[in-house]
Amino acid sequence: MNSGNVLKRCCHRSLRENRKRTAVTIIGVVLATALITGVACIAVSFRASLVAYEKEQYGDFHYCFLDVGQEYLKYFENNRYIKEYSLAETIGYARLEGSQNADKPYLYISAIEEGMEGTLALKLAAGRMPESDTELVVGRHVISNGQADVKIGDVLTLEIGDRVSEDIPLRQETPYLGEEERLEVSLEKTYTVVGILERPNHELEPWIAPGYSAFTLLENPAEAEKANVYVSYTEEGLHQYEAVTAGILGVEEDLYHRYYNGEVYTQEEQRQICTVARSVQENNRVVKWELMIFSDRMMNMMYAMATIAILIIMVTSVFCIHNSFLISLTEKMKLYGRLASVGTTAGQQRKIVYYEARVLGGIGIPLGVGCGVAATAILLKAVGGLVKDALGFQLVFQVSFPAILLGAVISAVTVYFSASGSARRAARISPISAIRGNDTILIKEISKGLRCPAWVNRFFGIGGKIAYKNLKRARVKYRTTVVSIVVSVAVFIGMSTFVELMLYASSYYYEDMPCQIRASIYQWKFYEEALKMARMDGVLEAEVVRSARFPVDRTQIGYAEEYLKEYDVSEQPAIILRSLGEDAYARYCSKLGVSVEEAKDKGIVLADYSWENWVDGKLHKREGKIARFQPGQILQGTETAAGLDIEVLLQTDIKPMYLSDSTANQITVIVSDEWMDTRPAPVTRYDNVEVYIRCEDSDKIEEAIRNDMQLQHFTVTNFDAMYRSDRSMRLVVAIFLYGFILVVALIGITNIFNTITTNMELRAPEFAMLKSIGMTRKEFRRMIWLEGMFYGGKALLIGIPLGIMLSACFNRALGEGLVTAFRFPWLGTVTAVAAVILLLYVIMRYSMGKINRKNIIETIQNENI
Repeated sequence: MNSGNVLKRCCHRSLRENRKRTAVTIIGVVLATALITGVACIAVSFRASLVAYEKEQYGDFHYCFLDVGQEYLKYFENNRYIKEYSLAETIGYARLEGSQNADKPYLYISAIEEGMEGTLALKLAAGRMPESDTELVVGRHVISNGQADVKIGDVLTLEIGDRVSEDIPLRQETPYLGEEERLEVSLEKTYTVVGILERPNHELEPWIAPGYSAFTLLENPAEAEKANVYVSYTEEGLHQYEAVTAGILGVEEDLYHRYYNGEVYTQEEQRQICTVARSVQENNRVVKWELMIFSDRMMNMMYAMATIAILIIMVTSVFCIHNSFLISLTEKMKLYGRLASVGTTAGQQRKIVYYEARVLGGIGIPLGVGCGVAATAILLKAVGGLVKDALGFQLVFQVSFPAILLGAVISAVTVYFSASGSARRAARISPISAIRGNDTILIKEISKGLRCPAWVNRFFGIGGKIAYKNLKRARVKYRTTVVSIVVSVAVFIGMSTFVELMLYASSYYYEDMPCQIRASIYQWKFYEEALKMARMDGVLEAEVVRSARFPVDRTQIGYAEEYLKEYDVSEQPAIILRSLGEDAYARYCSKLGVSVEEAKDKGIVLADYSWENWVDGKLHKREGKIARFQPGQILQGTETAAGLDIEVLLQTDIKPMYLSDSTANQITVIVSDEWMDTRPAPVTRYDNVEVYIRCEDSDKIEEAIRNDMQLQHFTVTNFDAMYRSDRSMRLVVAIFLYGFILVVALIGITNIFNTITTNMELRAPEFAMLKSIGMTRKEFRRMIWLEGMFYGGKALLIGIPLGIMLSACFNRALGEGLVTAFRFPWLGTVTAVAAVILLLYVIMRYSMGKINRKNIIETIQNENI
């Protein structure tokens, strides 16, 4: 029979006879592979989800070539780097009758090819897309922002042309210039409105654009004199996008690179670039995520933390699988010795170890890949809704074969290197020492005589003495067990810090506020509309805040000494005046215990400051009073506010709702609406009004403000929606990270369980001999518990400092994007200590139970587990 087949049969028999160890090793390989595959699949799915989201928001094209003539379309046809392209033609501007927005008096009409909704990220709110060049769809902000009476079914006869100023044509990127521009009409056309669109994204219609977007159908693309070409590159083309784009433009790649990056180029070079197209626009959000191009500090932070996490997975997996092979080698030492004694070569000894690794890997790696993919699919399905609430997009599950291959390769390499050490030891094994079983015994220590500390003998008796000397002699078994616990403890503490820091980073930028809605209106003249907003149904409380600047002489302000030590106040100070609206002012006065009549002609002063900064890992925080004002003190204006004064009613620490728990960090005087309105241009007014609203249903109020209030130039911030998003994000992060730490912990537990139980069973003949010469159950228990204490104690003394170092690495990585002081991982450390004690207790009890149930004579006679 072939010697190779004999060795394989020996390997198969050994695996069958040691089913528990084989199963535990395979479980370790499965967990490690599943974790690596799962992390890779989650990363790929997250990227695919972001690409899909960005395409939904900004269009599914990569580059847009503006104003391309018909003669140059040949560069896009049959181009192997272009997957597809679409054309859009600019028709021109037309006056929008009834527009109440002075800065947007036009409709901006474009003709697009059929099916370009996805290309331009157009979303229908009502109706349908145009089916001929006499039909039109318009943005809904024509109605909500422009207050024009436009609806589906309306017939619009429009005079269309170009905006011109000083004979220079103006585009959407140039805001409305009023009398400085004119509309040169070139055609008149009648359209039927067939659909209402959501407002196009700001890339398609900039915020400053003077024309509301409207779209008709481009029926004959070949007749368009010039068109905007929206191009999607192939994967190969996208990876060399500069070369492909330069080729389409007919210029050198270096010239396009300088043009794209805003570097210097000559007028002649600019003429060359603009021959084919007026300019090129990149859909950078889509390109960025498809190519994974990042350079900001936050992405560096994420890369650093992800790299550390992946290294932890690999190190933990290597130790788990390596220990399994090391134990396998130890238990089969006599087998290898007998094989060597009958002529097996060192190369054949290595082959049998590697063959066993291939068998275990061949079973564990495919199972691990399948488990990783399945777990990722289930996890993404479970948290999909939370992610949509948190981030605004739905997670898309995507299987990446390169990612699966990467997971399998990493696992295979891990198995190989785990087995290589055992293979080398098997090749060097001496037949005599293997059969005698003394390869793992420290001979030098025996020759010197092992001294046992007195406290061991005193507290643990003869059983403890035997345990101590056995641990000192059996260095390989002891070291393997301790290393297993050390790695598990260090990883657990480090990953606990990883979870804590990621949750901290996800919540850092969100602070609770007592109001749910803030509406910012950019014109003071809409104050009455702001008051109506504050009295809408469903509003519990509201503050309508107007602001003004009131310059005063420095000598009028009694600056606090602690403030003067920190800040330079040599410049002329300005006090900020704010009114809150009549109802809110009355509530504020009530909180202060003063009447409105008493306060309405006077000012209520807020003059607190707060400053904090992290320096060398320490939080430096200062807070206090900017100045102190006395009741009855008169503040007199200077320069533009000359002749105006305001009397101080009181100084307080109680803040209005708009300030909540924050600090204004400036001297603020709260005045009544009557005072703000009746003073004849006393101060420099800020031309904006802000409405802060506390309500029960923030989404309903936000919708009412956007759709029902007749306002222009305003923004609405829904803090409650931000809080919900933040809470969902924290939960998503917690699910992902705690799932991650759970699998890492399972690998560690598998590692420790496999190491200790197998070591205990390998020593079963030794324990049986001790019992046969009269060791009592009590002494036996003491011996085992002392061994457990040595395992756990030494492992914790090494593992805890390593875990703290790992935590410091994560803190350093987080510092790439968010500076924070080092947080000692108390919770992770205490949990790790408790887990090790509990785990050792359970494993030792389990092992002792199995050993106590064995027959002493049969155990001594049996050389197999």
